[in-house]
Amino acid sequence: MKHLVRCLFVSILISALISAASAPTAFAQEVFDDPEGKYTITLPAGWLAIVSQDSLGRNDVNIVYRNNENGSLKLRRVDNVDASTDIMDFAKEDENNTIRFRPAYNKLSMEKFLSAGGKSGVLLSYNYNNAAGQPFSGRIYYLKLDDTTIYVLTFTGRRNVIGTLRNQTDSIARSLKLKEGK
Repeated sequence: MKHLVRCLFVSILISALISAASAPTAFAQEVFDDPEGKYTITLPAGWLAIVSQDSLGRNDVNIVYRNNENGSLKLRRVDNVDASTDIMDFAKEDENNTIRFRPAYNKLSMEKFLSAGGKSGVLLSYNYNNAAGQPFSGRIYYLKLDDTTIYVLTFTGRRNVIGTLRNQTDSIARSLKLKEGK
């Protein structure tokens, strides 16, 4: 009986050590540098940045969560914005001009979002159906990182997946940093 208890204790100890050793990789993060050198972004575990080139030789950056349907991030940079433009007004105009035309669009919320360094931002959350009619969700972060530049981070994915990743999408949006001189 003593031998059985000792074996059980040793196996539990080994399992605990293996779990502790693998725990840091569960929270591993990767810093992604834009191939054009404009920004850096920190991606939590599970997110992968894929850079390819289109037929004209332009870089195409796809950031996905495990696969494209679970979660996808597209970044868009809007330059030469009037310095007096309010980020909330910009977000409302973008929603009215493009986002609201998605199939079965249902706006959930539009709220202020504070990014790194105290910069102002807006978060638009909505549900919609993809081209196949499947339920998807979208989350768009509008970040005004300087007086004339706005970055638009558009997260989309299956409703049951992207809805559970709010802390990760917030973290990614807050990690966006412009490179010096860009």
